[in-house]
Amino acid sequence: MSDSSQQVLVKVDGQEFIVEIKDLSASPVIAVVDGETYEVVLEERTAQPRTEPVETEAPPKVESATEKPAPKQEEIAVEGAITAPMPGDIVEVNVQPGQKVLKGDALCVLDAMKMKNIIYSPREGTIAGVEVSVGQAVDYGAVLITFE
Repeated sequence: MSDSSQQVLVKVDGQEFIVEIKDLSASPVIAVVDGETYEVVLEERTAQPRTEPVETEAPPKVESATEKPAPKQEEIAVEGAITAPMPGDIVEVNVQPGQKVLKGDALCVLDAMKMKNIIYSPREGTIAGVEVSVGQAVDYGAVLITFE
């Protein structure tokens, strides 16, 4: 992080992200989230920086021709499986084979850049297999949980 950059914690739809802001006085502001660069136009600025997380909707993003938007979990899902939405370490596994789950149940927790990301079930079903264990490092797209 350079001298003019700062990091802020942003919570979007219940998920936390550490965002590096390159120059808050620039327009648009350049923000880096998980290695991806975004141009953000701020509509309202606060006089004092906030230290506590602020829940907000995701700001509109301006994409460059070479920038690939972050995939949604449903877009990277392998047929009948839940895959890692980002690289990280498994810090908690909440299900086991044969267990029935509902849509929205917590399946496991993935630690990425010191942020804990809860991986939720996108549907109701029965767990066929748990392909990861606590402490395991996973890559983007790695199969975490499979459904029957």
